[in-house]
Formats: sequence, structure tokens, C-alpha cells
Amino acid sequence: MKEIRLYKSPIKSLRLLLMSSLFVIPSIWFIINEKETKFIFWFCLCFFGIGFLISVFNILDRRVQIIITEVGIWDRSINQELIKWEFIQNAYDIEIHKQVFISIKTDERFVMKKKLYKWANNLNQKIGAQKINLNLTYIKVDLEKMITFINIMKTEKIEEREKLIGLYRNRII
Repeated sequence: MKEIRLYKSPIKSLRLLLMSSLFVIPSIWFIINEKETKFIFWFCLCFFGIGFLISVFNILDRRVQIIITEVGIWDRSINQELIKWEFIQNAYDIEIHKQVFISIKTDERFVMKKKLYKWANNLNQKIGAQKINLNLTYIKVDLEKMITFINIMKTEKIEEREKLIGLYRNRII
């Protein structure tokens, strides 16, 4: 069975690491060297330290994030089993504060493993998102090609999907 495996890009995480380091390193220096450490240095260390730790985790995280097969799509971050092609109606991109997502509209036959909170459902509707949103912020992928690929795959028969996966992997699609 052919499949496409998408991983986190360490280069995209390096940006967050560098930006966090601009605040973490001077904060540590001031805390160590100043006799009276101010609250702002501790705040910067804690706040930007979280970004620093997240970026280190993303750089070291080598687990598969998204798997696309001829049967459907699996995404680690949505805590859902396979999203079968038969349930997918449409895919489109959305951007929220420079974070890129592919929203996948499914038909009523698709049942989410976990129900969304009411406030999350309302928020999704207001921003134009769906119940299923694939986060591509830290994944190196051509967004337009991936959306086109998903929209083609949802209409093809299972035999054709395997060929399309091979074409996508060879960068023809």
C-alpha cells in the first residue's frame, strides 16, 4: 500500500527557537548578573522559555504527523481515526495568525471520535473552519498542491488513488 507521510520540518521550528532565544538568553544573563532581579526578566524567561521548549520539542519530534493513503487521511493532532475519502466533500486552506490549516469539510456520515466543545464549534464557524483542520504550520508541504491533491483524491476510485499517490510522491502532481 502506497502512502504519503508528512513530518514536522525542523527548519520551521528553528525560527521559533531563534526568536525565543533573543529573549531567553538575555533574561538568564540579567537574572544571574544583576543583584536586584526584576519581575520582567523572570516573566520573559518563563513566557519565551515555553516557546523555546516547544521549538526544541518540534525539532526533535520525528513522528509522522499526517499519513495519506488510498483509503483516507490520518492526522496525529486531531485524535481521530482515519478520515475516509468517501466522507470528504471539500478541502480548502485557512490561515489563523500566520498558522496554516487545511479545513476538510465532511458529510453527515462522518462521526467525530470526540465531540467538539460548543465554544470551539462556534469559533470554527466564525473563522470559516470545519470540524477537521489539518495543521500544516510546522510541516514542509506545498499548500496549494496538497489541497488540489486532496480534492482530486476524494473523487477518484481506489485503484486510481494509488497511482495518484505515486505521482504526488514523485512531485508530478
